[in-house]
Amino acid sequence: MKRHSLFAFLFLLSANLFFAQKPIYTKAKVTAVKVYRNSAELQNTVNFSVPSGISEIVIGNISEEINEKTIQIGVNSKNISILSSQFTDDYSTDFKMDTTNPQIKKVNDSIKIVENLISKNRIELDANKKAVELLDKNQTVLVGSNSSNVAQLTQLTEFYTNKRIELENKLVSLKTKGDDLSKKLSRLKSSLKTKEQKEAEEFADGVIVLKLMSPTAGNIKLNINYLTDNVSWKPYYEIKAEKISAPLDVTFKAIVKQNTGLDWKGVKLTLINGNSSRNNYAPVVNPWFIYAQSPKEREIQREVIDNKSAAVRIRGMGSVNAEKYDDFQSNALEGRVEGVAVGYAGFNVNANELNTSYDIDIPYDILSNNEDHLISLYQQKIPADYQYFTAPNYRREAYLLAKVKDFSKYHLVSAPASVIFENMYIGETRVSPDQTNNEMNITLGNDPKISIRREDVQDKSGEKFLSSYREKVVTYDLVIKNNKKEQISIEVKDRFPLSNNEAVKIEVLDKSGAAKDDEKGFLTWNIKLSPSETKKLRVSYKVRYPKDYTVSGL
Repeated sequence: MKRHSLFAFLFLLSANLFFAQKPIYTKAKVTAVKVYRNSAELQNTVNFSVPSGISEIVIGNISEEINEKTIQIGVNSKNISILSSQFTDDYSTDFKMDTTNPQIKKVNDSIKIVENLISKNRIELDANKKAVELLDKNQTVLVGSNSSNVAQLTQLTEFYTNKRIELENKLVSLKTKGDDLSKKLSRLKSSLKTKEQKEAEEFADGVIVLKLMSPTAGNIKLNINYLTDNVSWKPYYEIKAEKISAPLDVTFKAIVKQNTGLDWKGVKLTLINGNSSRNNYAPVVNPWFIYAQSPKEREIQREVIDNKSAAVRIRGMGSVNAEKYDDFQSNALEGRVEGVAVGYAGFNVNANELNTSYDIDIPYDILSNNEDHLISLYQQKIPADYQYFTAPNYRREAYLLAKVKDFSKYHLVSAPASVIFENMYIGETRVSPDQTNNEMNITLGNDPKISIRREDVQDKSGEKFLSSYREKVVTYDLVIKNNKKEQISIEVKDRFPLSNNEAVKIEVLDKSGAAKDDEKGFLTWNIKLSPSETKKLRVSYKVRYPKDYTVSGL
């Protein structure tokens, strides 16, 4: 019994396959999009009706940028079986558009009516042409050149003439009507072509072809999700500060762009955080090292230059012969720390940000034009302490920093930001929460109302020789003036040189009360300046080294 049932099922299945209905054409509708930093998941719905048995479903409006391996299809009925699915951008079919579209159907119906009228007109026109030919052919028979009855001859001649005129007029009328119908048909086909083109623009070249089996006829709803390339988003902030005593007004925005070939109309967006023109970054102060050469090292260098030998490039030493390099590398490089060029904070992605997502309740339209679409996500007030910062060794400018404590609770991401301070656009900066400090600094821009200059003190500087040593003293003043109407707090950061050679001694003679970092060579002051107040900070250091040494980096 079971064998017979199985055979019957297989027979029914093969019969359905053999006598499968024509393909069912439909279009997917993008309802929601999850946008990642470098791709997107398109969520689509498809509604259509199927007969019982096996059906081929051709689903259009699928992005050509699809990642085929990510296609997921969900069915609203457990009785529906998906037998196969395949994406293609080269589906061969006579079907070009949705023929159920009311506008297109109306034009098609009109075209059929006009074409029928043209056919009838052509039949009538041909009949009249043959009537004229027949009348002309039988002219001699009708009139009769040998007729002796004048009355009969006159009557026949009159009949021929009138009938000939009637037929010719009918031909002219039929030709005119035919021309009008042809023009109307041309206009209708042109209109149809326009509507087809419009329909084609809404119908992507990519399709998903499904084979499914349904035990009964009915309506089916499918959910189709897939990943597509040529989509990206990046975060962006707008930071407003009314004054240094007010909290930061931070608006989080997203810049979304896509070129999937599909326009997203009224879709629900979810942004997932996963994978400046003024320069307003405060400078990073780095350790400062000087480098020295012993007489032996200089001798080796001169020998290498003379011999034009290949070598290892060592900063401050030139090229060194590889064989002799081993003899002094430990002496020359022991304790050396490579100097780092001054730079500004770059774009870094924090691994903790990977699972952060942002749901947008308002439906959005994102066109497939690879243009930036700016979306405002949310706005929040963030308390901040304000302090000015300057590093005169790099720039004679004071930067306003907003110091945010416990910044992790605001769910910030690393992103550029535009700054508006005291209702004036300042420029761009960067929000960088990917740091280990307990406090995050946001540079709001430089303030021209704070004057900073560096003045060399000549009478306190100079170089002298002491037996087998040289001593060089460098002295200068850092002058800061507050030209604002309110008191400011400012951090001043400077540096003194560090030595990588024990023979070279460095001593700080004057630091005007600065906090001294002997490891990195930093001097730091935190001072307050009243309106119009000027503060002078003196820095003086001494470098002592053997007179036969060459010291560079000062």
